[in-house]
Amino acid sequence: MQLQKLVRNVYPNLTPYTCQLADLPIEDLKKVLKKDKVYKLSFNESPLGPSTKVMEAMQKSLLALNLYPDSTGEELKEEISTIEGINKDQLILSNGADDMIVLLAQTFLEPEDEVIIPQITFVQYLASTHLMGAKPVFAPMKSDLSIDLTAILERITERTKLIFLCNPNNPTGTIIPDSEMEAFLGKIPSHVLVVIDEAYHEYADSNEYTSSIKYVEKKLPVFVVRTFSKIYSLAAARIGYGIGDAQVVDAIHHVRPPFNVNAVAQAGALAALRDQEHVEKAKVLNQKGKTQLYKLFVELGWKYLETNGNFVYVDMGRDSQEIFDALAERGIIVRTLTGYDLKYSLRVSVGDEEGIDAFIHAIKEII
Repeated sequence: MQLQKLVRNVYPNLTPYTCQLADLPIEDLKKVLKKDKVYKLSFNESPLGPSTKVMEAMQKSLLALNLYPDSTGEELKEEISTIEGINKDQLILSNGADDMIVLLAQTFLEPEDEVIIPQITFVQYLASTHLMGAKPVFAPMKSDLSIDLTAILERITERTKLIFLCNPNNPTGTIIPDSEMEAFLGKIPSHVLVVIDEAYHEYADSNEYTSSIKYVEKKLPVFVVRTFSKIYSLAAARIGYGIGDAQVVDAIHHVRPPFNVNAVAQAGALAALRDQEHVEKAKVLNQKGKTQLYKLFVELGWKYLETNGNFVYVDMGRDSQEIFDALAERGIIVRTLTGYDLKYSLRVSVGDEEGIDAFIHAIKEII
């Protein structure tokens, strides 16, 4: 068999998801590190876990595992549309935010198209661009590592089809101020769609941040992506959604596989939306944890960025791999950012109180 004649032309640009140490599940980390206790601060997972109401709803849904789920998730869509003040035809569910990003690429990208991506942001935008054989065009960041909208505008051509913006941005935690966003969207030509990934929307506490869903109603070229993986603690369930113009949503439905979101995930997401008390607890826990990290980094003289997510970006001014290895020896896993050519930086997820305390103690011991 000649594999090179079977695969698509884009195959050389596609990289399968492989688990490095920072990507392994907790139980696998324990085996690899030979430790009974491991703190995983590399995946931006919620340390609080799903609420009791969510678990009860998901357990109840298990009784109907022999039945296919609602293909379009009408009950969940009804709840989201009520909360966000939109019509249901402006909403589409997905198997996590990653799936939504892939669906957008499959719907709109041809090999000759260009996709503008900030230089330091979520890697799935590049992977989805490569999947369709389109050309990624990288825009540099501002000096403070926030997204440079002017640089993005300068790179728009007749071949530009999509622009990906993560707001708040991963891995920096920075936001695009609302005033800048609206002015930027007003300059986007009609052949371009701006995809705004709001995975960390619920954590954002900057006075300059607001959701871009309102720009959908203003008929600006925006498509917003959300997820239940972060503050709602449903990462393993894989459920997200997108909000945009009804015509854009309809186009995505043409490529969306039927039953792409399972019934258990739909039940959990619906219960999660109805348990905002649990969401508030997650926000309080996150605020406490990131404040502790800020204090540590100030004490050490390390440069950090105030975050609007559940993680903190820090520049230590020293080799991040050395710090990573030393932390791993102590059963603490964080995220290096060498893939962005940031060899002195780490992204540290805000864990629970025990995990944050363990990280702080370990860093002081290492330094």
